[in-house]
Amino acid sequence: MPVFLIALLLLLPTITPAALQLTYANLPSGQACCLVPDPQGNLYVVGIDHSNVSVTKLDVAHRIVATFQFGGGGDDQPLAAALDAQGNLLIAGQTNSTDFPLRNPLFPSVATPFPSGFLSRLDPVTGQLLSSTRIGGNGTTSIQAVTVDPTGNIYVAGSTTAANFPITPDAFQKTGAMITSFGSIPFGFVMKLSPTGDRLLYSTFLGGATANCIVGGSRCINKFGFTFINAIVADRNGIVTVAGFTNASDFPVTPGVVQSVCRCADNAAHNGFITQLNSTGSGLRWSTFLGGSPYGTTNAPQGINIIKALAQDPNGNILVAGYTNAYDFPTTRGALQPQFGGELLAFNRITDGFLAKLNPTATALVFSTFLGGPAADQINHLQLDPQSNIWITGITGTSNSFFALVAADGSRLLANQSAPASAAGQAINLSSNLLSILGPSGAVLRAPAAQLSGVSILGLAGSFEGPSKGQIAPGEFVSLYGNLLGPATGVGAALDGNGRIANQLAGTQVLFNGIPAPLLYVSEGQLNALVPYGISGTAATVSVQVNTSAGNSLPATVHVAVTQPQVLRNGSKALAFNQDGTLNSLADPAAPGSVVTIFASGGGLPRNPLPDGSLAGPPTLPTVGVPAFPVAVLYGDRSVEVLYAGTAPGLVANLLQVNLRLPSRLGDGFRLLIGDQFSEYFGIH
Repeated sequence: MPVFLIALLLLLPTITPAALQLTYANLPSGQACCLVPDPQGNLYVVGIDHSNVSVTKLDVAHRIVATFQFGGGGDDQPLAAALDAQGNLLIAGQTNSTDFPLRNPLFPSVATPFPSGFLSRLDPVTGQLLSSTRIGGNGTTSIQAVTVDPTGNIYVAGSTTAANFPITPDAFQKTGAMITSFGSIPFGFVMKLSPTGDRLLYSTFLGGATANCIVGGSRCINKFGFTFINAIVADRNGIVTVAGFTNASDFPVTPGVVQSVCRCADNAAHNGFITQLNSTGSGLRWSTFLGGSPYGTTNAPQGINIIKALAQDPNGNILVAGYTNAYDFPTTRGALQPQFGGELLAFNRITDGFLAKLNPTATALVFSTFLGGPAADQINHLQLDPQSNIWITGITGTSNSFFALVAADGSRLLANQSAPASAAGQAINLSSNLLSILGPSGAVLRAPAAQLSGVSILGLAGSFEGPSKGQIAPGEFVSLYGNLLGPATGVGAALDGNGRIANQLAGTQVLFNGIPAPLLYVSEGQLNALVPYGISGTAATVSVQVNTSAGNSLPATVHVAVTQPQVLRNGSKALAFNQDGTLNSLADPAAPGSVVTIFASGGGLPRNPLPDGSLAGPPTLPTVGVPAFPVAVLYGDRSVEVLYAGTAPGLVANLLQVNLRLPSRLGDGFRLLIGDQFSEYFGIH
């Protein structure tokens, strides 16, 4: 294998994660939003796939036992999910499908050009819709949060610009949201429904219309308040607390709370808020801002203070988490991290996560702390354990996610683990001492909360383009991330006695449905392997296991694709050779109309494949290793000439070499098509 290819594979990012079992939900072209446990130990992964709502059910053994979808002909985006009192799935979000499926709708369906919210109730065994309704009006509506109180009442919250949004007569705020000729004014809303969702018990707006326009004059004409609710919790008495962010200086707050003034500016600098309504939705128990000061200039103020997650402990204390770039976000003495961890730039600061606990009346911070460093950090979800310690999950930088356990008093970390960006960071749940973490790719990591150690697989990605959606193709170059996967010092590929890439390296072996995979690189936190061709046609999913001298991982479940093309790249540009054999680069670009060579992975099972890990010989055997599926390269919407597609002489046979003639104009608009699957866009110098 050439030095440049080995070097690129070795430079793939490494992590230091913890040990759990990994299963990917069936979302190959979508994204997961929500993780819902049931009392029997099953998990429901809710997300979007092919523009429809998708649900994947995992049993207590972490096996996929059911998958079902619903939706219309447009985009249906699930954003929140919970179980109702009968154990049915509640899924809420936003749809722009005119034919979104309705069943016993609470509100009449009126034709509108605006996206609306939706609330659907599903049988978790059959996937049948038990009820489904649109919620909205003549404006954009989105439901971001749903919960159920102990008596079974259902609560939804989100935002809307619809002035005719359904509001009940005794609502705390009866008006507010609107669309004007100068722009929209989004308000939050909170709605309470009966346990079967067939009656509206109350509905109220929550927000303010006035932005703190600091520039003055005519430039304030399109500066309006906005309010977005991201999270909701309801107690046994039907008292609801919601949280989100706003820039409205007239957002309703109550006297004596921890922050009564919005440190906001224009439309670009906002604060978090936490509001507790009374049991009828007709008034406030308390309401407070939570955030830091804007920065930047008078003409271009900036400031991010967003609450993403919310919980209530047994004593009535309220916990919130999210992200901020305000250096003076309120923190408390003795906090885990009292200072902002990022660089205090004048513009476009990165964010730190934050975690705060308020007393039951929001008159004091029990604790408040930053959680972050020099990379961009944010906390997306939290969950309390029986001792009121706080599990959190989020993202850090562009390539990693994390989950951590923070002490109940906010003073120290009890556990802190890193994972690939797609493997965690979306949601976290602790049920019967079983910890489950959801990543946006649909990855679910699961283990007993007290046993986060041992050999494990935490994530899987295509080596050339990752992160993946938990999908692999026969012969693909893949990277596995985890804990104790190999030696502390990385070891590169070696040849076995047959002259093939060895499938055992430094005491580590990777099995795909029991088939050993050739190994390109092995280290403690990452290994790179070639997916065996033998998985082709075996099943819709395969089991992946790592066996090492330190022990064996639990099997990870991933999905099988026929093809999954990925182009070997350096940034946005393909790693390519010019027609004269030189490396394509900014200093040595290819001429328009010339032939360049690129390399790819994920072409699927070829005709007459060589044994796994074989090195390809000269292209004198046209029937050996030839792609079984059509190979094309598109530039924009036009095909370019492909002169050769097959094995790369002298390199591992899994690597697909494609020689193509460049068009007269160059840019980053190329895509490789194998079968019916496209690679990501790439460019050529």
